[in-house]
Order: sequence, then C-alpha cells, then structure tokens
Amino acid sequence: MKFLNALEGFLWKTSRNVLNFGLGRRINFTAIKKISVPNIGAQIFLNIAGGALISVGATMIILADIGATTTDVLLTGISHQTGLSIAAASFGLLTILLILLICVRAKVGVGTIVIPLAVSTTFIYSFSLIPNPHNFGAQLIYFLTGLFVISLGVGIGASAGIGMGAYESICHRIAEVRDWHPQIVRLLWEFIILSIGISLGGAFGIGTLIAAVATGWILKYMNSAIGDYLLGRRIRTNCETPLAKGYEYAQSKN
Repeated sequence: MKFLNALEGFLWKTSRNVLNFGLGRRINFTAIKKISVPNIGAQIFLNIAGGALISVGATMIILADIGATTTDVLLTGISHQTGLSIAAASFGLLTILLILLICVRAKVGVGTIVIPLAVSTTFIYSFSLIPNPHNFGAQLIYFLTGLFVISLGVGIGASAGIGMGAYESICHRIAEVRDWHPQIVRLLWEFIILSIGISLGGAFGIGTLIAAVATGWILKYMNSAIGDYLLGRRIRTNCETPLAKGYEYAQSKN
C-alpha cells in the first residue's frame, strides 16, 4: 500500500511538473521567477550564457544517441532529411518561429531573440568541440549531464526576465486569442513538434521520454541552487500565477 501511495504521489507530481515546466529543453520560462540585475547588459549576458548552456546540454544528449529532447528530435529530423547541420536546422527553425511571432502578433522581448540565437550559434561549435561517447557508459554520462546542463541554462537564461522563449510567446498569444489555458497550448505544441520530428526520422528514443519527465524535476530542485550559488539570489518556481496571467511575471523581492 505504501508503495502504491508513493507511486501515485510520484505520478501526480510528475504530471504537474510536465504541465508547469514543459517537455525536454523547451521548458516553460514563466515557471521561473525573475531576478533583478543591474542593467540590460547584465540581463543579455544571462540570456547568452543560458542559451549557450542549453545548446551544450542538447548537444551532449544528441551525441548520447539514446533519444533527444522534443525540439531536438525535430532538429535531427530536419538534419536527416535535408543534410543540413544541427546548427543550420536550428537557425531555420528560429526563422520560422520569428515569422510566426510576427504573424500572430506575439509579445517579443530581448530574450525572445537572444536566447534562441545563442542556442543556434553555440550549435555551430559544440558538435566540433565535444567528442563522441565511445561506449554505453559514456552515453549515459553524456545524457544525464546534458539534462542538468540544459536545466542550468534555462534557469540562468530565463531568470533575466527580458522575454519569453520564442515558442512560448507564440503559445501564450494563441492561448490569449483563443481563450485557452497556456499550459494546454504548450503541451499541444510540444506534441506537434515531436510528431513532426518523429515523422522526419529524428532522434526519438527512450531518452526522449526520460528527458520529458526528468527535466522538470531537475529544474524544480535546481532553482534555489542556481540562485544561491551562481547568481547570488534565490530563484523560486512560481508556476500557476504567472501562467494564468500570461505575460505578467511575478517579480522576486530582494
């Protein structure tokens, strides 16, 4: 009975994490409270650093070859079908997202542009600099390390509070226009992206499912560590209120 209760609790919390944080590296930026930094330059630096870390983590997971995160399933699928590099596929996807942002008149902040640009640019170098794992043990290390690096990058990049991720801004705009809940729109978006990626022959595997479940858990418990030890301030998750408000972010108090 205790085991069943524990399992039920785990599944419930996991479902909440998926709803609040999203799947894989396309994590819900609004689930992270923002911090105060001195100026726009410092905020952009956080965006760039966060985007670079997200890209490095995604690279490690792709190289692990046991299943990429949701968005990277699509990128590897595009790469497989067209012969483009992951970086080129990422820039292409970013271009499409920016066009969609304009078409739906979604809110665009500095971070909406800077973070995905940092991710795509880092992809140019990360696959050349990070060696391929040569055995299954190394693959597991790459995969697990990649999950933590992605979560770290999201926590740092989103904490600047100068713009949602591009896809998230689109989802919130759709939710606003259609009067749907942002969480539902985000999950539908994730499943569409994943389905297209799988149909293109992207790197879907058991790792994709693990990343979808694990990344939210990791970020949930890394937030305070990111704030205390890396940024000097405590970042706490605050999911329901900012999601319900759409673009409104709750500001952390010093």
